[in-house]
Amino acid sequence: MKVLTWNINGIRASKVKLSSLFDSLDADIICLQETKVTRDMLDEPTAIVEGYNSYFSFSKKRSGYSGVATFCKSSATPIQAEEGLYKDLNPKQDGKLGHYGDVSEFSCNELEALDAEGRAVITKHKIRKHDGQEAELAIINVYCPRADPEREDRLLYKLRFFALLQTRAETLLKSGCNVIVLGDMNVKHKRIDRSEEDENETVTKPSRLWLNQFVWDSDKDSSIPDIDNKEEFAGTTSSVTGGQFADSFRYFYPDEEGAFTNWCTLTSARETNYGRRLDYIFTNVELAKSDLQDCKIMAEVEGSDHCPVKAEYVIECIPADRSPALCTKFMPEFCGKQVKLSSFFKKREKVMDNSDIKSNCNQNYTLSADNNNGKCSLKRPSSIEKIQNQAKKKKVNSCDTKQGSLKGFFLKSSSKKEVIEADIQEASSDTKNELHTTKKEDKVVNTVTVKSSSANAWKSLLKGPPPPPLCRGHQQPCVLRTVKKPGPTKGKQFFVCARGEGLSSNPEARCDFFKWVDYKNN
Repeated sequence: MKVLTWNINGIRASKVKLSSLFDSLDADIICLQETKVTRDMLDEPTAIVEGYNSYFSFSKKRSGYSGVATFCKSSATPIQAEEGLYKDLNPKQDGKLGHYGDVSEFSCNELEALDAEGRAVITKHKIRKHDGQEAELAIINVYCPRADPEREDRLLYKLRFFALLQTRAETLLKSGCNVIVLGDMNVKHKRIDRSEEDENETVTKPSRLWLNQFVWDSDKDSSIPDIDNKEEFAGTTSSVTGGQFADSFRYFYPDEEGAFTNWCTLTSARETNYGRRLDYIFTNVELAKSDLQDCKIMAEVEGSDHCPVKAEYVIECIPADRSPALCTKFMPEFCGKQVKLSSFFKKREKVMDNSDIKSNCNQNYTLSADNNNGKCSLKRPSSIEKIQNQAKKKKVNSCDTKQGSLKGFFLKSSSKKEVIEADIQEASSDTKNELHTTKKEDKVVNTVTVKSSSANAWKSLLKGPPPPPLCRGHQQPCVLRTVKKPGPTKGKQFFVCARGEGLSSNPEARCDFFKWVDYKNN
């Protein structure tokens, strides 16, 4: 069984048909994050992919924001599926997994808010392990929040999401079910998992504190201190134990450097592999020891600022006979139960009867009825009828010609008069026609002259940015950037080296050239 996770950064942005994309990834279960679709935006090509059954979680707060989706091959159809980490998100939904754990340390508003951004989908599968024993496996697909350094509330939100995630994962594990937690965790665990250096490496980020206690001892970073009081730390609760999951990639490659899954697109950091590892597949320790076969970072796959991570297990999926209720194919708009608004605007095919024959006859004929025998016959219209029809058409056409052109509103009254007089003269003689043509040519020349002078005036007013300078490090043309960060320089433009961001020791990486754009001297 192959399980894959990928922050796709917009599922509808894919330039390749989803079925072809998924087949190229070669995985039985594909877990996507940051789908950026809400329920109203979900279309059939995205929801229904041939050969797969899908399960979505949507943001309830913002349109086109966050969102996760799990696509399972027909051979890996889950027995249960659930949106969110807690039961209150969809209280009436059938097929939930249960086992929510002790959530007494969360308020009702907190539980509601943590599931409101569409960040989790859980699928439960029946599996056969390498020794032939049948078991159950829960796959928790998550898109963990990013902590905004300028907003303390988002850091708290992120830590509370971690706490609820761990509570649910460990509770499912205690129930006897194997558990895989995967997705964009938005955490750089160890120093080896990031290129950049923090401003203060001695200060441990709260997210790393959480992750370090979440994994088993073999994956822990000894430089990260233990959490003294789990009740006081927002990322845990008193009910969790920690140390239950293995980092699947580091299980096989504990010391591999440059193993990143995310790169900044604005700085072309992927060219120099100046990135970070944010995407993980965590496997419960028992399953990792017995059935985890390999885990790879697929850095060669493009299409997002993240790349996929795929784990392979010596496991066989036993597909369910029927997809769970959360499956998108059961949504009313995709199973044919909902009447779409577009259907009201489609032209309906009409069954013709005798009353319709008259309107569908050839225009050169009219329908007449014999009162004696009730039969209908086609009668050629008389010459008088033809003249009347032509008169009607002429009247319509004459009305249309009375509509003025837009340029007429911009002509001076004297110019309009000249044009009218020229039109009259054109109808009377060939000489006047030549005169009219000359006037029209003069008008065109004058119009071109005005347009040219107007364009030159605009060009002198709006010069645009100057040509890019050459960077000192590589003597290559720089690129133009704009400051987007709030502050006194927001909106200002500057030139920097065009090469990708990288370590200062890398000669192929961006040099330190920087120059503000000076429009005054341009």
